[in-house]
Amino acid sequence: MVIDFHSHCFIPDVIAARAIAGMAHGVEGELWPIGDGTLGNQISQMEHDGVDMAVMLPIATKPSQYKVILHNALSIREGAFGEKAKRMLVPFMSVHPLDPDLEKHLDEIAALGFRGIKVHPYYQNFSLADPAVWPMFRKVASLGLVVESHCGSDVGYPGRLDACGPDDIAVLLENVKGLKFVAAHLAGCAGFPPHATDRLLELGCWADTSALARDWMKDEQERICHSWPTERLLFATDFPWVKYSEAIRWVKSMRAEEDWDAVFSGNAKKLLGL
Repeated sequence: MVIDFHSHCFIPDVIAARAIAGMAHGVEGELWPIGDGTLGNQISQMEHDGVDMAVMLPIATKPSQYKVILHNALSIREGAFGEKAKRMLVPFMSVHPLDPDLEKHLDEIAALGFRGIKVHPYYQNFSLADPAVWPMFRKVASLGLVVESHCGSDVGYPGRLDACGPDDIAVLLENVKGLKFVAAHLAGCAGFPPHATDRLLELGCWADTSALARDWMKDEQERICHSWPTERLLFATDFPWVKYSEAIRWVKSMRAEEDWDAVFSGNAKKLLGL
């Protein structure tokens, strides 16, 4: 079984077209999507490459987007986009740190049975190391929700390394105990010195294996995927920016076959309570 812990699609399809075009323009041609951003395209690609389930990660770039994200997530779960989407997608929620109804919305997310939230410090303009956001993460921890966060550099924000690098993650986890935190993009290694991520292991951090370009910090990406404990790695792609087949081959080349079940699905099942 294969579970992608980090994917994106946009609802409705007309939004997908605009979103993908805007994001591609924002990275100035450094990256090109391999999908069109629609839900249907993601399901098709998953079926083609043998991916059974994918965690779908929206981002609330402003507080008012919560209701739309909730509507879309509930629609997927309730089968409004078809039985395949209902079965194959695990929608996460997203909240904005400046949401005036933040605690209420987090309570609602947990009560409705969603398994986690996605945050992106650059898109949402905050730092993981800022004490102002720790109450939000303490609330998340108390509810048992998983946090999947963009970590490390972002091609759309060149030169920014001030919000979600390994040191920022460490400060957060040292101050918010019991937080189920998944650091995207191999624990945010891109842009930071080799081994900068290793301190996160003792803090209980998970790393997802998504990377937008394998030649960015290539040696460090390979070191983390090859050497981090099996139980701390989650297969991930960042689809539609990376082909499922390529991501699967890369992870298999990094880990012994005896690790594949855990990395590709077992760890995700445990973390998500599937």
